[in-house]
Amino acid sequence: METRILKYFLTIAKTKNITQAAQNLHITQPTLSRQIKQLENELHTTLFIRGKREIQLTAQGRILERKANDILTMINQTKEEISLFDNHELSGFINLGYVESHVAQFVDELIAQFQAKYPLIRFNTYSADGDDIKEKIDSGLLDLGFLIEPVEAAKYHLIKIPIYERWGIFVNYNHPLASKQTINAEDLNDYPMIFPRRSLVQNELTSVIGINPEKINIKLTINLSANAFYFIEKYNYCMLSIDGISYLNSSPEICFIPFENYFQTGHMLAWRKNKRYSKAVQTFIEFTKKQLTHLS
Repeated sequence: METRILKYFLTIAKTKNITQAAQNLHITQPTLSRQIKQLENELHTTLFIRGKREIQLTAQGRILERKANDILTMINQTKEEISLFDNHELSGFINLGYVESHVAQFVDELIAQFQAKYPLIRFNTYSADGDDIKEKIDSGLLDLGFLIEPVEAAKYHLIKIPIYERWGIFVNYNHPLASKQTINAEDLNDYPMIFPRRSLVQNELTSVIGINPEKINIKLTINLSANAFYFIEKYNYCMLSIDGISYLNSSPEICFIPFENYFQTGHMLAWRKNKRYSKAVQTFIEFTKKQLTHLS
C-alpha cells in the first residue's frame, strides 16, 4: 500500500466527489478510479458507497481514513526528524496527550517552557479521555499522556503529578440540587444523569462514593465533558465530573457541586514500558520531573 494511494483515498474522502478529487490531485478521473479500485481489491473490501451526487465512506472506509491520517502523520514526522538529525540542537517531535482537567494549564506552561529552552522541538498535542489517550500510547501514535488517576501501573512508567481534581456534579442553577453545598450518592437517584465513559472511573465512583449505576438514571455516557454542557443548560441534566473542567463551561447558568466526602483524584504522566523513546521525549520526561519540584 503506497502512501501516494493513501493520499488519493483521503482526498476522495474529503471532497466526496471523485471528479473534484482528481482535479485537486492533478490526475485524470479514470486513473484515480482505477487506483482506488486496486486499493479496494488489495484490502478485499469496499471503501466507498457511490451515490448520484456524492460518495460516502463505508464503515471499512472510515477505519482506513482514521488509520491513513495516522500513518501519513507519522511518516511526515519521521522525515522531518531525519532531516534535522545532524543539527546540534535538540530537535524532533513529541506526541503528547492530556485530559481535560486542571492539569491542562500545567501542561501548556510546561510545553512553553520546554520550547523556550529547546526551540526546535515541535509538539503534536491530543486532548481526549484517558482510555483514548492510553490506546494511542499503546499503538505508538502518542509518546506520553497526562492522565487522571487511576492508571494501570503494569505496562506504564508513571510520574505522580500533584494536581488534584474534586469530583461532583455540574447542574443548571434551576436544578433542584443547585441549592446544595455538597451532595451524596442518594441525591442522584431521581435525575437524568450524564456519566463518565471510563470503566476505571466508574469503578472508583462506585467504591468510594457508593454510586450504584443501576439505581441512577444514566442518559448519556461521555468521553469529553465539554460536549455535555448543552444538555445541562437546556435540559436540566446532571453531569458527574471533575471540577477541573469548569474552564470549559462558558455558561453562567451552570454550577459545580462537590461530593460531601471530598472524593478527589490526582494525575499521572504515563509512557510505555519496554519501548525506546527519542532523545527529545526522554529530555521532556526529565524536564517534567524537574518542574514538578516547584509543585511539591
